[in-house]
Amino acid sequence: MKSFNELPDYKDLQCLWKQERIERPTPDLELTPDSWMERGAEVVGWWIARLEFWLSESGWLRAWLRFNLIVSIVLASAGVLLLPPVTRVLEQLARSSHWLGDILSEVFRLVTGLPPVVISLGVVYLGFVVYRRIRRKRLPQRGYPQEDYYQ
Repeated sequence: MKSFNELPDYKDLQCLWKQERIERPTPDLELTPDSWMERGAEVVGWWIARLEFWLSESGWLRAWLRFNLIVSIVLASAGVLLLPPVTRVLEQLARSSHWLGDILSEVFRLVTGLPPVVISLGVVYLGFVVYRRIRRKRLPQRGYPQEDYYQ
């Protein structure tokens, strides 16, 4: 376990949440000899920058999206790495429980196929064994009453 001196500083943990103020987007009025595709991409990018500025001038939305992207990447990678082994273990557990069910069904079929007299004798014998154990625990301990017998 790490000591408190080795734990990351609060400032280091804050690097996941980089909230910076967004500057108001300004259009570039200089005409360049770009193709229609490049000009269209420039216009779409400017409109997206204006929309982002309008939604969250403080930069909170950008920081929130960045943080959620990092969390989703970590969870997705953990899922990709852990789900196949966990699935395999659960599959084997389901298969073994099916085998256990088959075994128990055969045992119960055997027990129910016995004549009722044998079952009754078995229940009486189990009752006798349980009665003896309970009686033995309730009776006072047998032995020597004095503690210093060997002295």
